[in-house]
Amino acid sequence: MKKKLKLMGLAATLLVVAVIGGSLAYFRAETDTQTPISVGNLGVELLLDLDETEQYAHIKNNIIDVEGGMPGDDYYYPVYAYNTGDYDSYIRITLTRYWENQIDGTKNFDAEAGEIGLQLNGEKIEKADNWTQMGNWIIDARDENKEVVYMYYKMPVKAGEGTSHAIDNIVIGDIKDREFYSTLKLNVDVEVDAIQTVAAKDAILAEWGMDVTFDANGNISQVE
Repeated sequence: MKKKLKLMGLAATLLVVAVIGGSLAYFRAETDTQTPISVGNLGVELLLDLDETEQYAHIKNNIIDVEGGMPGDDYYYPVYAYNTGDYDSYIRITLTRYWENQIDGTKNFDAEAGEIGLQLNGEKIEKADNWTQMGNWIIDARDENKEVVYMYYKMPVKAGEGTSHAIDNIVIGDIKDREFYSTLKLNVDVEVDAIQTVAAKDAILAEWGMDVTFDANGNISQVE
């Protein structure tokens, strides 16, 4: 039996698009994911898909809690988005990875974010020069610092349905300076935002900076 847990303590943003008098109007609502996000009958949530028979000692309060991880350590973290509203939406998940000092919780700018590996279906989400596709996700991992990864679900998500997993695992890389990293704590912040399918092409360009092409089924077929 699957247990679906809301991610708590993570920021989430809903982008709502409406057509008013032929022009686009954007409404933004922000909330903690402990409570549903909604504007009228629109909503989106981040969830974890956990099997009750497995142990998840590394997940506390539904978020990753790891200190002093070692090379090759693998942490199951099946994140996905769920459309809680009444309207179909295009969904983006943003993953931001970085290291913190254990003592004071401040970000350590000397540690390599890329040593926090993100995996989907057994494959590592690598830094790339262009857009890539893994499963149902179109991925932008071009960040020079390997810190931020944008994941766009290529299909509109129907009301009352969810995406496939955005990531399955977080894996620590082949760290050379183990003494340095043993004093740090890994972090992967997850945010979700969505755009309603009405006038989506213009809205996606305005809000996400993407010029997209849709196929006959409304799926994103090309990104520029």
